[in-house]
Amino acid sequence: MTAGEAMEQARAMRPGCEVNEERLRDWLRRQDGEIRARIIEPGGAAADFAEAGADRLGADGLADGAALLVPFPFDGMYPHYLCAMMDAALGENERYAGEMTRCNALLGEFAAWLRRSRRPPARQVIW
Repeated sequence: MTAGEAMEQARAMRPGCEVNEERLRDWLRRQDGEIRARIIEPGGAAADFAEAGADRLGADGLADGAALLVPFPFDGMYPHYLCAMMDAALGENERYAGEMTRCNALLGEFAAWLRRSRRPPARQVIW
């Protein structure tokens, strides 16, 4: 998913919400930075995700076509995250909690998939 797609889907889920584009881009950068620091790098998969992520900014900032860090089918977490952040900014605590639950569920599935797909090589024990 790209940054533009995530923002478009979040806007469709929260029509009429007056949050500016730069704030949405900041939230995406923060989310990808946390995912990289807490899930990707400790899991030893940093090289596989080196080119993607909103936290890897170019000179022009986060473009709409920039690929986000979490791949399909787990990338649906981004619109839920943006909606949760919009809800938090507006004081909609119950909506925030629901959106973060959806976001965290997809993020947990991504982390579990990452652990399963990048297992360390089996070690043989010689007795």
